[in-house]
Amino acid sequence: MQHTAHRVRWFHHALLILLVLAGLLSSLDRAGAAAAAVPGPCEPGMARQTLPILPVAMHTPSGLTGTLVLLEWLGHSSFLLTSPDGVLLLTDPSAVHPPQAAPDLATVSNRHMTHSAVRAVPGTPQFLWGLLPDGGWNDVALTFKDVVLFNVPSYINKLEPENSPIQNSIFVIRTGGLCIVHLGNLRHPLTRQQLQRIGKPDVLLIPADGSWTLAPEEIVTVISQLQPLLVIPMHFDDPQHGEVFVQFTAGRYPVRRVDGRRLPLSRQFLPGATELVIFSGS
Repeated sequence: MQHTAHRVRWFHHALLILLVLAGLLSSLDRAGAAAAAVPGPCEPGMARQTLPILPVAMHTPSGLTGTLVLLEWLGHSSFLLTSPDGVLLLTDPSAVHPPQAAPDLATVSNRHMTHSAVRAVPGTPQFLWGLLPDGGWNDVALTFKDVVLFNVPSYINKLEPENSPIQNSIFVIRTGGLCIVHLGNLRHPLTRQQLQRIGKPDVLLIPADGSWTLAPEEIVTVISQLQPLLVIPMHFDDPQHGEVFVQFTAGRYPVRRVDGRRLPLSRQFLPGATELVIFSGS
């Protein structure tokens, strides 16, 4: 009888140990999955060919169906991105330049009214605020169908940025094999930590007003830091300001002028080195 009771106790102890081990393994699996789910920085893409950007009027080329990303500049810092799976992502909603279509997602880099006019956005998108109502940092990391994005803070002070308050949210967006970075209201050259987190983008949306955000020489510095393949200026309302941006860069990069405001993108059609993209027309 005593021997039977001992075996029962041993069985209970063994069962308890197995349950504990199972719990630990489950926790490790969850932690591993969470780590895998955290988006990493932009990485240099596969071998890049020096090919022309697709003309806007072209139909989808043979063999590229489902791989195109459509980027439309609405005005100021507001873009409407359409992923290959049809996800609509709006950046920095503007009351002056509202989208016609209801987006699925909308990123808000800062709370200035020219970047955060959420009431002007049709439909019921998921708004991704880079800053909290009190101005505090809001960490964003999201996967939605074929879109993956996260944000990186930027700061008020140009001399010692990381020792000053957070002022803005940089959004890094991956879709269709491309990495697109929207700098929002960046006001200083990027720090080492920011560069490590962002990586090497394919497409860079950079504020180029020349006064409220980055000075002309700082615009060139940030482009040199990130070495993107396509640079698209923003943070102005008149398309003609894009030509001022071209003057800022003093002939450092070749310029692609797009008739209209819509740009189809595919990894197969990225240039081999940095080019500027200037939208024209209304």
